Amino acid sequence: MTTMAFFRRLYEYRDLLLVFVWREFLVRYRQTLLGLVWVLAQPLSMMALFIFIFSYVLKIKFGSVPPVLFYFSGLVPWLFFSTALNYAIPSLTNHHVLITKIYFPYEILPLSGISLAFIDYLIHMIFFMLLLVLYKVHLTWNVLWYPVLALQLLLFTFSIALFLSGLNVYYRDVKMATGFLIQLWFFASPVMYSIDNLDMKIKILLFANPLTFIIENMRRCLFEGRGVIMDQMVLVTVFIVLLCWASYKYFLRIGRAFADVI
Repeated sequence: MTTMAFFRRLYEYRDLLLVFVWREFLVRYRQTLLGLVWVLAQPLSMMALFIFIFSYVLKIKFGSVPPVLFYFSGLVPWLFFSTALNYAIPSLTNHHVLITKIYFPYEILPLSGISLAFIDYLIHMIFFMLLLVLYKVHLTWNVLWYPVLALQLLLFTFSIALFLSGLNVYYRDVKMATGFLIQLWFFASPVMYSIDNLDMKIKILLFANPLTFIIENMRRCLFEGRGVIMDQMVLVTVFIVLLCWASYKYFLRIGRAFADVI
């Protein structure tokens, strides 16, 4: 199925997608006292913990970048990725009654989970921009790379979520292993550290994870005024696009039997 066919299917069922997103949003914040404040509670608490451990206990410094900005800049993309996977992977099995009763593009379910995580991401970005203003960060034209890197993050997240959510229909071990998988991915991503002072062999190993390229370059274009290395940019973009295409093809192929298996 072509890219245009995907967007055409998505456009035809856009109302259903919005219904799923709105329903999950209401379920998430129903009967909560603080509401959307909880969206900021996780990154702020993690940032405070990182600052205490690495800045005050271990006394690690990352150049001239304030610890608040360094850690929050890594947490923003990471939390989108991890939250999206937590929502998307069990989305098909959570709605098994719908899948067995009516037909609709099943990719809408994991996509609704990603959309809900994207709402959190936008809130985090608004707070992050306020921090940039507060700390008087001087931005250069290379900050225009940030939306491109964010698009890479979105496509990569969609690819992984689509693949694992479809696989979870057949093997429920996937949902059970999700927490462990995300933990491993967290330590393999430069959220709480920088790769600048690491050995070259370790750098190459970490760059096998596209999140390493995305998070590191998000920081560089913001705080160092540096652009991306084009060879790396092209390589990562091609890999993510191919992964997205392969994941969607795989999802459509196994999706024909979802109603029977689920």
